Amino acid sequence: MKKVIVLGIMMCFFAFAKAFATPSVLQEFVSHQVKDGETVYSISKAYGVSEKEIYKLNPDAKSSVYEGLVLILPSTTQSVANPVGGNGDDLKFKTHKVKRKETLYSISRNYNVPEDVLKKHNKQLYSQTLRKGDKIKIPTNYKNNTDGPVGISVITPPKDDNDTTAVVKNVSESIDYTVQAKETKYGIARKYGITIAQLEQMNPGMGAGLKEGATIQVPNIKTEKQAVIDQAQYSFYEVKKGNTMYSLLREFNLKADDLLALNPALDDGLKEGMILKVPKGSAGAISTQNTQVSINQNAGKVSLADSITDYSVKNIAIMLPFGLKRATADTADVRKNMLKRDRVLRLALDFHSGVLMAVKDAEKIGINSNVTVYDTDYVRKDGSATNARKVENIINSNDFSNTDAVIGPMLGFNVDRAASLLLTKGIPVVSPLTQRISGGLNVFQTRPSDELLRAKMMDYLETLSKDNNVIIIADTKNSGAKSKLKALFPNAKEVAPRKGDNGMFLYGDDITAKISDTKPNIVIVETNDIPLISNVTTKLNTLRSSEVEGETMIKRDINLFTTFRGTAYDSDEIQHTHLMNLNFHFPSMEKEYDETSSAFIEAYETKYNITPSTEAIRGYDIMMDTLLRLGYAQDLFQSVSSGLETQYVENKFQYAKSSKGFYNTAAYIMKYEENLLLKEVEVIPAKDE
Repeated sequence: MKKVIVLGIMMCFFAFAKAFATPSVLQEFVSHQVKDGETVYSISKAYGVSEKEIYKLNPDAKSSVYEGLVLILPSTTQSVANPVGGNGDDLKFKTHKVKRKETLYSISRNYNVPEDVLKKHNKQLYSQTLRKGDKIKIPTNYKNNTDGPVGISVITPPKDDNDTTAVVKNVSESIDYTVQAKETKYGIARKYGITIAQLEQMNPGMGAGLKEGATIQVPNIKTEKQAVIDQAQYSFYEVKKGNTMYSLLREFNLKADDLLALNPALDDGLKEGMILKVPKGSAGAISTQNTQVSINQNAGKVSLADSITDYSVKNIAIMLPFGLKRATADTADVRKNMLKRDRVLRLALDFHSGVLMAVKDAEKIGINSNVTVYDTDYVRKDGSATNARKVENIINSNDFSNTDAVIGPMLGFNVDRAASLLLTKGIPVVSPLTQRISGGLNVFQTRPSDELLRAKMMDYLETLSKDNNVIIIADTKNSGAKSKLKALFPNAKEVAPRKGDNGMFLYGDDITAKISDTKPNIVIVETNDIPLISNVTTKLNTLRSSEVEGETMIKRDINLFTTFRGTAYDSDEIQHTHLMNLNFHFPSMEKEYDETSSAFIEAYETKYNITPSTEAIRGYDIMMDTLLRLGYAQDLFQSVSSGLETQYVENKFQYAKSSKGFYNTAAYIMKYEENLLLKEVEVIPAKDE
């Protein structure tokens, strides 16, 4: 099932899950470019449509309507006007097949046909993003009402400071201009609302500087009026050394197409010294705190987003177990109960809400995506084989030929089936949540394995001083971990847990006898048994506190570690204040979001009226990582070869290749701090002695 179907059904869940925004129902439209003197009333009469309908489709028209503004009107209107500045002659068309990296803007410039005319004759473009391979109709005998030289453009002002939509009109001709005293290329370009590159294009023999009294060519526009418009509506920026498209898009809070529309010369590349026109008040408006991205490459860190080279539309398929067939047949009360009892459905909804946030944030830095969502329709009682066949049916009945990456399915056996079927097409499959997969040459396992987490913690423990008093407490299920720890700390003391009716435990003296009063104590607990963890942490917390022995105050330095934090630590029987007092250290695939992620958290809470869950954040992080890697490298496979490490709200990714595909080797060492805050511990590699 496609994206529109999935989102439509999910509207039923929103009131309960608060994880999806209601999509609008799409229909076909026509467009009309406002002419001088026209009003909403006159346009409504010309098209036989009510003013109310016009305002419904064009809310901004309530505040102002100006010459050049493009209005969207219902396709059922009876047009007696001449829409979008085109001619009234019968148009002839050719078919254009969209190439990689092409946008509606670039096609419009290539054929000299306004974007709104293209949309008028390709109605799907009102609701869909262009994809590589799409076929659209191009008018071959369209005549624009404005003529002029190629490459010089004047841009009418947007409706308000927040609107970056620009209507581009060609300048009719150039005129002579006499250079005044102390005038520069920058000043003249700014005065006429063009870039230095455009000014130089109009004056090939201009040279590096300007001489007072020299005559040059400038656009034939009402200079003073345009200068007033520019001063009121736009700011100007001189491109500096080191600027990139991404850094400018971030600086000005613009999409790539909007910046290109304001500065057509960017089609030839970004050059130092260019003067760019941007909407006033846009500089510095966007915060990138929610996307902490870095590359750890040859011991140097650079921004992955700053290294994007491919701004083409990314085609992403999402496979998640929503179970929409059940949802359509049930009542609201049944759907509410379904959310309560169906953990898989809740995970899918949360994960997808994060994906949607990532798509929007990626657009802000110029990476647009075409996302198709498929419902894998998981039903536990159907069994793994039947559920895997549902995934097989999706892949066999849909065209994945232009897909850049598949995120999902969520469950292991479904991931294996999808990867197997898509392997011959060379399509990467990103496994979002489970570890339980067989793997494949095209599989990207985003969740670090338990073994990898243990290894990360072992590496960290190895950096600690050998003079510490090390105590190992491990149950029989973790004998392997105990053996590795003994090899790491040959002089470590062992405490063997005792078995009781309610689980394992220790007598008070079992620990006390091993604790040092003079050395720092490193206590490593290897168990997932709740009573044992509670017993150990309570006793250690007591021993750590000041004690009176006669007249002597004793303070012991006790720090708690584990190489694997199991589910037992989430139990209410474990006192987290004890973990905090003991500076509890553990390995984790995710960190707890902090103030650097506040922009994302606030945006999510505003959109969904709820704090994002771990799965929602993971959906955001995985989708953002996938899109940025596709913009940075030719494909996901190539992005791995650079050895880059990326980090987002809570998750980080660094892939290594194995016979079973690609697996994430990035993980955190976390520790409890004051106020029960979790902090990432910087791991410094141990030095060889």
